[in-house]
Amino acid sequence: MKKFNQTLIEKISLRTLCNIEIKDIMLTVFFALTIFVTQNLTNDLIAGNGQNLLADEVKVHLQKRVAKIDANNPDAKPTEFEIEIKEETWKGEETAIIICDMWNKHWCKGATSRVGEMAPKMNEVLKAARKKNITIIHAPSECLNTYKNTPARKRIEGKHDAEFEKKYKSNKWFNGNLPTEKGAVWPIDQTDGGCDCEPQCKQGRAWNSQIDILEIDQDKDLISDSGTEIITYMREKGIKNVILMGVHTNMCVIGRPFGLRKMVTYGQNVVLMRDLTDTMYNSRKKPFVSHFKGTELVVEYIEKYVAPSITSTDLLGEKPFAFKGNEPKK
Repeated sequence: MKKFNQTLIEKISLRTLCNIEIKDIMLTVFFALTIFVTQNLTNDLIAGNGQNLLADEVKVHLQKRVAKIDANNPDAKPTEFEIEIKEETWKGEETAIIICDMWNKHWCKGATSRVGEMAPKMNEVLKAARKKNITIIHAPSECLNTYKNTPARKRIEGKHDAEFEKKYKSNKWFNGNLPTEKGAVWPIDQTDGGCDCEPQCKQGRAWNSQIDILEIDQDKDLISDSGTEIITYMREKGIKNVILMGVHTNMCVIGRPFGLRKMVTYGQNVVLMRDLTDTMYNSRKKPFVSHFKGTELVVEYIEKYVAPSITSTDLLGEKPFAFKGNEPKK
């Protein structure tokens, strides 16, 4: 009987040991699978503002101003607008950023200073955009000789669609208004050139390159100030979403051959990055508001009649950029 009990105990002990080992193996396998799945999901998904995105996608929040229609008089010209925000997810390979005229020097000292203040934040946006396979187009107008024979220039140089150029005059400024701007009143007086310095700076050409703070990736980026080259490249690559940033909102950003109005006529899904732009506006001219308020009024006009806007938050997950002296009140 004693021998039987000893044999029984040995069998139970062996079975218990085997069960423990099997359990350990199962737990090890479970944790290994968990780690494997987690690592692969981390590679394929990005957590942004609590939202999961594919690595080459960006979630944007398009802000526009929609007219309130008077039910009693639907044909009356709208006087009130409501902010409407629409969320969209864009694929990086279908998206481009155009940096407009972020020159190394402007004839207006104030404008030069604000470009220098804004450039570091803009450069961070470009770095984040490259990681999402967004095409970066540097457009320092009238400065292309500085970049002659560079890979970024040669990558887009000579792109040309004669039929498209003839139809849309893609190398000319957009003079006038879009059909959506019919009856709209431009919000600021910029007839003096917009220098807010006192005394005003002497006008003339002062630029010969883009500001050096903005890095140009010669292996990926493009350099062009040609509307024809830019839109032809976009059409070839299937780029349909366009983010415009840079200066100046009320002049080059809206009117250049690669500007907001032109991109609208080309049929592109174009937006303004409203925190990374600036205007040429003299606060001593109508409507006699601060320089920064003048910029806000132009952005509001664009949101009403031209195109939606977004902020750098969509790419960086940080609060929007603000110039010194124009920070939001706490």
